[in-house]
Amino acid sequence: MTFQSLKDYPLASTGLGRDVVRAMVDAYGPDAHPDRCVTLRCSELSNLVELARDSDAILLAVRAVAPDLVALPVHPPLGRARFGLVTLAGRSEAPALSLLREVIAERMPAES
Repeated sequence: MTFQSLKDYPLASTGLGRDVVRAMVDAYGPDAHPDRCVTLRCSELSNLVELARDSDAILLAVRAVAPDLVALPVHPPLGRARFGLVTLAGRSEAPALSLLREVIAERMPAES
């Protein structure tokens, strides 16, 4: 399926980083810029996952957030996403941050 064919449906996404936006535009052209193609935006990913489950909206997200949804293969494939955790120097980390690191390492192993 082409990216252009996805535009027949509402596209849902959280805010996307500059690298992801650049990769989308490079792979699929200027119409793939989120300002042009994303019709539903929300900073709460869980709300977007529920929306995609209950409608014909297409969710632009990392596969691991909704493994029960059907992945749509797009040509050309976009590639892998990169993530990072940011903490403030001199501040204590939230107690759950170590658990989050474990989940990330388990579900999204680093590339070799």
